[in-house]
Amino acid sequence: MKKYAPTIPVCQLDENNYFVGMTTADLDPLEGNGHYLIPRLCIEAEEPDFKAGYIAQWTGESWQYIEDHRGESVYIKETGQEIKISEPGELPKTVTTTPYPDSFHHWSEKENKWVMSLEAEAQKQQQINNERQAKINTLLSVSTEKIAAHQDMIDFADTEEERTEAEKGLLAWRKYRAALLKYQKGLISELPSTPKE
Repeated sequence: MKKYAPTIPVCQLDENNYFVGMTTADLDPLEGNGHYLIPRLCIEAEEPDFKAGYIAQWTGESWQYIEDHRGESVYIKETGQEIKISEPGELPKTVTTTPYPDSFHHWSEKENKWVMSLEAEAQKQQQINNERQAKINTLLSVSTEKIAAHQDMIDFADTEEERTEAEKGLLAWRKYRAALLKYQKGLISELPSTPKE
């Protein structure tokens, strides 16, 4: 009497016939003739080869390999909106894997990349300049308040020690304000550090 293995390896598929992994089928104890109880969504076939970036799909006769970008982020060329790929298959022609830089860019099919028009470039530069100026204005306002406070401390100091401390603070904040003004005019390239209190 022929002896059969108690289990055999089988390929497990999902609802769309994509390979999920390997499992086993048990020998049917009632038949005793080599008939195995194949679990649902499983097939008797050789395990498919692993190919990076692809998923194996059973055609009914053999394995075919489908591009698999699931979990990857892509960007809609029309809007720059980021989306996550959830289904296997080739990427649509309407998306790119190149991250969308910012709202000043648009997709150029001809150059196959995000580009900026001269007008958008000027707008972006204007925005950078406005943000830079707003930051400088805020810092100048803070330093002017600090200078006024230190001047008050000097004018109304009760002790020589208090006066000396206030003078040190006044000098530090005046130097800082002068450096800010130089930075604003482009005379120095780095934003000065705020004085330590």
